[in-house]
Amino acid sequence: MPLSSFWDGDGQQHLLEQYPYSEEHWSLGDELDEHRRALLDRIEVALSSTIVSTEVRSASPRSLVLEVELENDRREIVRAPVPGRGTEMFEREVALLAWLSRRTLVPVPRIRCVVLRSANEPHTFAVMEKLPGDCLMNVFGGLSYADKESVIRDIAKIMLQLNELAVPQQVGTTLVPDDDTTRDPLPVESAPVSDALDDYLHARIEARRTSPAIGSDDSERARAHAALDRLTTELHRILAPFSSFLYRRCVLRHDDLRPSNILVDGNRVSGVVDWEFHSTVPVVLAATTPSWIRYDGIYDPRFEGEGERLLQTWYLASPEDAAKLRAVYSETVKAMSEEYWRVLVDGQVLQQLEDWLDVSESDPGCDRMSAWMDSVFSDGTPT
Repeated sequence: MPLSSFWDGDGQQHLLEQYPYSEEHWSLGDELDEHRRALLDRIEVALSSTIVSTEVRSASPRSLVLEVELENDRREIVRAPVPGRGTEMFEREVALLAWLSRRTLVPVPRIRCVVLRSANEPHTFAVMEKLPGDCLMNVFGGLSYADKESVIRDIAKIMLQLNELAVPQQVGTTLVPDDDTTRDPLPVESAPVSDALDDYLHARIEARRTSPAIGSDDSERARAHAALDRLTTELHRILAPFSSFLYRRCVLRHDDLRPSNILVDGNRVSGVVDWEFHSTVPVVLAATTPSWIRYDGIYDPRFEGEGERLLQTWYLASPEDAAKLRAVYSETVKAMSEEYWRVLVDGQVLQQLEDWLDVSESDPGCDRMSAWMDSVFSDGTPT
């Protein structure tokens, strides 16, 4: 398997196996289970072309993602939700991609066709454009520094485009439009909160508290609850500087913007894919620095844990390059929108806080989060 450059928490470079291009290959003539064969048959009917090979790009409890090669050498991406598990998220993602294609220059795949399960149709799937490039996780470490800068500037431009979209001013996930995705602003289903920032974060803390991954024994659970109690107490003071609409207006966010969901072709971003998880959230949470050049919060080597709870973090840039690239990102954002830049700079602690609330299995006792809080709130106020 090809190797890519990564850096460990001590800043040492390593060559590691790349994120796999395919989990399973199939070619015409190979054996295939009955369910997959039936799905391919329906895709062939929809595309009026024979499928000569497939690659399983992703298989989760919610959906199957295939890359299909057709007899005319054309390649497309097919997403098929698992019946009864991922259909609602699938419909939201497909509708959002169509909406984004019409209203932005964000490089998202265009939808070729959508087939929905019915009395006469056993399958639900969407065929979408296969975008060029490889996932950022595989290529970023090996790019020249100039090309890394180019990619980071592209990401800044994409984030500003999402920031400028008209969306309802409430926390929520998108609804499937009923009029061919022509509605503006984007319709969303409101989350059960009244204040889009305060109540949202309190709800996230309580969700973390009741998570099945919260502590494996009484001692660990007690530490986790104590850490979350402390965070709840600190939250009012943390939020005090963010009372204005500048920070609280809601914007569209890709909730899974990992390096494996960004495509790079040469020195440009050629695709932002896998919008299965997305939402409208306060901009102070959405205006973040790209995760793969961050060395703070959950990405700070100081908070990796120890012993069995050690979380080995691999970075896509050296500490020195990452620091320079963060400055490039900040400068690019500031040149395009000083208002967004101010939110980006001021909101770092809040953004790190939300990241910690997403960490569960690797921090069941919230010990890593507690170490972060000791650092951030060392003098009683966020730093």
